[in-house]
Amino acid sequence: METFELRYFLGVAETENIHQASEKLYVSPGSLSKAIARLEEELQVNLFHRQGRGIRLTHEGRLLQKRASEIVRLEESARLELSGVQGKVVVKIAGPEILLSHWGVNLTTELQERYPLMQFEFISCDERMAIQKIENGEVHLAFVTDQEYSKEISYKNVGHTTFKTFVSKKHKLGKKKKIHVDELLLNSFVSPNNPFLGKVGSKQSLDGWRDDEFPRKISFLSSSLKVLEQMVLTGRAVAYLPEYLGESLGFETLLVEGCPYTCTQKVKIATRNPKELTWMDW
Repeated sequence: METFELRYFLGVAETENIHQASEKLYVSPGSLSKAIARLEEELQVNLFHRQGRGIRLTHEGRLLQKRASEIVRLEESARLELSGVQGKVVVKIAGPEILLSHWGVNLTTELQERYPLMQFEFISCDERMAIQKIENGEVHLAFVTDQEYSKEISYKNVGHTTFKTFVSKKHKLGKKKKIHVDELLLNSFVSPNNPFLGKVGSKQSLDGWRDDEFPRKISFLSSSLKVLEQMVLTGRAVAYLPEYLGESLGFETLLVEGCPYTCTQKVKIATRNPKELTWMDW
């Protein structure tokens, strides 16, 4: 097995689509098909089920996906150790969009100071999918707020955050510093309709608010972090957000009186085998 063949196989395994992998790897579909055929012939197994025009990984393909990712990671680590700052590797990082936009970006800043040629690919997905990608060897790292998804994954605490109530200066509450929760609840909120803010408590809504105790007027639901930001920025809505996000966007913080609940998150970085990542301080 050649390393480039394993890389081609991993690209196809990630997408389960020859043409999508071809565009991502900048390799012709024919070259990918030939590389997979050579691997199947050498290993004497089928790595993919052919279903019409589609393909799906077989059980043997799943096993090779994990082993191939280990081999490629070792090759990457060796290259960086020998080449130093001239070494180049593409680091894939998965997780909820909001975690990637803050914790992921901060990590890349640190790594690029040591390895200027290092390239990064961010894959936005929910935490469970991010852990699955770690297990399959599709990504190097994942940012999550919970470590109960898999005991085979190694986790490291990288920080924590508290959620706060934010408005923009364009909102009618923009000049207020304090507000009672009863008055606050008269205003429109924007809230996510999927967990792109990360995992919160079992009794909390997707943005960490206790709607069971203090039901809000949620006028806007969004699956996009950017849309949520714009709803606040234009003064259309109030939002309950992680402190680092609201402050980075220049929103105004409202101190809410009469509400005893607060949402906090511990943020962790996850990987399958820290020893494979010799370029990172674990």
